[in-house]
Formats: sequence, structure tokens, C-alpha cells
Amino acid sequence: MMAVILLTACTKMDHSYAPYLENGEQLYPGVPYKLETHAGRGRIEVQFTQSKDPDIVKYVLYWNNRQQKQEVIPDKQNAVMKVIVPGLDEGDYTFEIVSMYRSGNSSTPKSAIVSGRALGSRFESELFIRKIRASNCRKGFALQFFEADASARYTDVTYKDAGGTLQQKRIAGTAASFDTLENIHPSAVSLVFRTAYLPDKCIDTFYAEATVPVNPASGSFVCTGTMTDYTNASLTGPYPWNVTLRQTGALTLEMVDDDQTHDVFHKILSNGSPSYYGSFGLVFTLDAANNVTGVVNKHGQPSSNGRSAQLDPSGVNKYDPVAKVLQVKYWMNQPGETHRTLFDETMTMK
Repeated sequence: MMAVILLTACTKMDHSYAPYLENGEQLYPGVPYKLETHAGRGRIEVQFTQSKDPDIVKYVLYWNNRQQKQEVIPDKQNAVMKVIVPGLDEGDYTFEIVSMYRSGNSSTPKSAIVSGRALGSRFESELFIRKIRASNCRKGFALQFFEADASARYTDVTYKDAGGTLQQKRIAGTAASFDTLENIHPSAVSLVFRTAYLPDKCIDTFYAEATVPVNPASGSFVCTGTMTDYTNASLTGPYPWNVTLRQTGALTLEMVDDDQTHDVFHKILSNGSPSYYGSFGLVFTLDAANNVTGVVNKHGQPSSNGRSAQLDPSGVNKYDPVAKVLQVKYWMNQPGETHRTLFDETMTMK
């Protein structure tokens, strides 16, 4: 019984190796190991540790079901080889690395397989510029950079200086930070941001770029002026009042109360004590020439309590980008078209 079992086992083993023994005993080159890939722009870097077999004369990299190939000569000076496979469409690829002898003998099929990805415009289109908040100030345009993704390397800011010449400033690193474009043109209406990304295990840098509209009247101000509430004389203006004109669109700015509510409400004094008009805050619209062309109530036009905002055309209603001063005159209406309160304000940038 034991002899039968041994005979059967030997028969199966001979059958498995029969294809490799048809022409007598053959020697098969050593197989590369520690395979990995690094993504690139329309290319992939295939990395592997070479076999210590000294008789290997070349390695052949196959992909697309062996429809395409690339041959490389062993590097006798380094154990690790890095092979760039160029001209690839964006997508996933599987590579088979085959060792070859001068005789033509090759390593056993599918013994060295590795997958990788070629990146391109589709991947790049999904990237975003680093999150940035821009606002004007006395020194220039202040830039607040929020913490960036670890794969971000730097962000370039392109702008026109006071003489109209294009300038570029590079902000490196990923930590949150502040910077100021001190020589920016006072009437600048846009900034170009370009963030460079180097993804993990990638050999190429990719970019996200966007032209961001900026309003020269955005920034922190000291608001002075006059306020007249025709229905209640005990309600008076809060001046001087610290406010921020925060950009909400290319030509729109909302006025944030920096002293009390820290929100979009108009601060007032009630019998000399700080207060504010409920459900009333301002959003200004400026045109390309920095004229204030409209004002609405942030909380509704009208809000739930009937309050709305209306520009008074008798005011200056303009932002001076050189002096960095905004002058605006407007009403709070309540209810309907009734002019309840008149504001004539001058905002001087800090």
C-alpha cells in the first residue's frame, strides 16, 4: 500500500514540471524582488531590487497584457533599479518584470508583478488651491493662509504691483500663516493663486490654479459718521466703531460688527449703552470703479421684522483705493419704504 502511494505522488510531481523538462534541464534567471511603483505625470517609475544572479543580461518590463514592453540593462553599481516608463495615458497599469539570460532563458512567468498609476489632467483638475482669505489693509493686501494638505509644497501668488508690473510671491510649507503684499496696486481686483502638490510616492509635481477676485474695499475699518433714528432719539450712533468689510462676492461686501456682536449687525447706542438693530445688517455692492451702487439688508430685504436697507444717492457713495476710505450714505427702512434711520458713514481702513 505504501509503495502505491509514493508512486502516485511522484507521478503528479513529474507531470507538474514536465513542461520545463521537455528540452532537458534548464536554468531560470533569478527574479527581482521588493517591487514598487511611483506615480508620475503620464509616466510611472517602476522600482525593484535586482536579483543577485550575475548572469542576467537584461530585464524586460511588460504591460498591457504583454502588448508593450521596455528593456533595461542591469545596474551593476546599485542593487535597486528605478525604471521610468513614459508616454502613458492616465490610468492604472500592471507591470511584469522578467529577467533574461543571454541564452534567451527567462525567469518564470508572472513571478514579479506590480501595479501602478499614471496621473494626468483628470487628477490635476480635482486639486484645489490652498484655502486663503485675502483682505486689504494699510500696508497692502493681507493674506491669511490656512493649514494645507501635507502633500502641498508651496503656493505662488501672482499680482500687479503699484507700477502695474506682474509680481510673484511664494509661500512655502503647510502650516497656517500670514503674509502681506505690500507693493500691490491699490486698485487690484484679482490675485492668481497656484498651489503645488507632490503626492506621496509620486515623482512629479501637480498644480491647482485659480484667479480669485478681490475687492480693494475689503478689510478692517474704523467707522465714523452720523446716525439719526427718526422714531427714537435715545438710539444714537456707536462711533467710532470697528468694522470689517468682508468680501462675499467679486463686488459685494458685508459689514461685520467687530465690537459687539462679531456678526453682520449694525451696532447702535441705546441711551449710551451698546446695542444693535435686530435683523439688520448691511451688504454693499460696488462697481468696477469702486462706486457703491447698492445696499441691502443681510437678514432679508425686508427681514422678518420689516427692516430693509436703501442707498441714499445724495451721499458720496464711493471707495477711494488710494486713501483707502469708503464713504456711504443709506437708510434703514421700517416698515416698507419708510425711512426710519439715516446713516452717513466714513470708513477709514486700519
